[in-house]
Amino acid sequence: MSELPAEFRDRPPVSAKTLGSIRSRLVARLAPEVLNPFDRTPEREATLKAAIGDILADPELALAATPALVASVEAAVCGLGPLQPLVDDPRVSDILVNAPDAVFAERAGRLEETAVALGSAEALVDIAPRIAALAGRELSVAHPIVDARMPDGSRVNAVIPPVGGPYLAIRKFNRLRLDLAPGGRHGRDWVTEGGMSPEMADFLARMVRAKANILVAGETGAGKTTLLRSLTDLFDPAERVGVVEDTAELALENPDRFNLETIHPHDLATGEAESRLLDVGDLVANALRMRPDRLIVGEIRLPKEAFYTLQALHSGHDGSATTIHASSAEDALFRLELLARQSMRDLTVADLRTYIARVFDLILVLRRLRSGRRVLRQVAALDGIGTDAAYRIVDVFRSVRADGPDAVTWVTTDGWEPSDRLATRMELEA
Repeated sequence: MSELPAEFRDRPPVSAKTLGSIRSRLVARLAPEVLNPFDRTPEREATLKAAIGDILADPELALAATPALVASVEAAVCGLGPLQPLVDDPRVSDILVNAPDAVFAERAGRLEETAVALGSAEALVDIAPRIAALAGRELSVAHPIVDARMPDGSRVNAVIPPVGGPYLAIRKFNRLRLDLAPGGRHGRDWVTEGGMSPEMADFLARMVRAKANILVAGETGAGKTTLLRSLTDLFDPAERVGVVEDTAELALENPDRFNLETIHPHDLATGEAESRLLDVGDLVANALRMRPDRLIVGEIRLPKEAFYTLQALHSGHDGSATTIHASSAEDALFRLELLARQSMRDLTVADLRTYIARVFDLILVLRRLRSGRRVLRQVAALDGIGTDAAYRIVDVFRSVRADGPDAVTWVTTDGWEPSDRLATRMELEA
């Protein structure tokens, strides 16, 4: 169990009325971005602490502006109370509050109970609406569920009675950047972290240069977005990259890129939501008119997304990629086929599978081990369909268990030859 931060083990008493007065003064004095607890830079942090110190020095409050008091007031007024240190901890990716005294955090892929406590259910109910308000959302008895994106890209889901709870789930914006192999510009890489072998990293780099179309699969938290981000780092800087996402998560660094993000009904201030909603499918269709060399679709979840993504990648945008929730290459294709069929009912099973097999060259499957380590467990090549209309899938690399807990090693399929289409792309790149 992780230890409770020092400023909350001996928190100076401050009344709710005093905290309300301090909050009002800060809102009047500082810009909204300075008060955002999810995206606070060192400069904003210093500005905020200085402002709190000035307010606490007011003789009317009769308080001593000690560092401990400033920290606790900051967390209670502008942050998330005792949860704020978890928000600030770069090692924490998820914060899950099941009860005031049951707070869990995921660090380095492992979920653990913390020593953080909120004191009461009322304290949790007080924090949740403040978070919702940051995203312009209301959390109340009339609207007891909120699923919102914070200004920095973090996701927050809050539930209050009478539906249940109160519960709070925070998925912090993933800022992790890994190179495929050592020697890259980010200082960390998949090979050194134990996520893939050097041979796999070299192979993937060659496939990116050859403009193979890639489907990245894995379960929630397996590292799909991180791997997709790593692959895009290898794109030619002269290439124009179009990025379409339901929620902005990739944060690519490619110099020539454009980013399109969906509009959800709760994002619309006026008008009928149904008539103004833009989803991933709509944005993929529009992205094709913006002259991308490569197209990145954050994730395929719905039939319309599957249809437009397949259409886009079949229209000549080689070197594109997307992700899907699945635990194997076979499952990824099955899920993609199931979604696409709802928009392509006129195609036979064989025709639809042929269509899909002509779009994707590789399927990369990720897995999160019990230790929290993310590994690339399968690199599969897709080479059309057979006479029985089954996909021809060949594992170029696959993981096998090794001695020790969560220990894996990778083996290469002897004699694998790329498909004619992929071989042609590789020759053009050579």
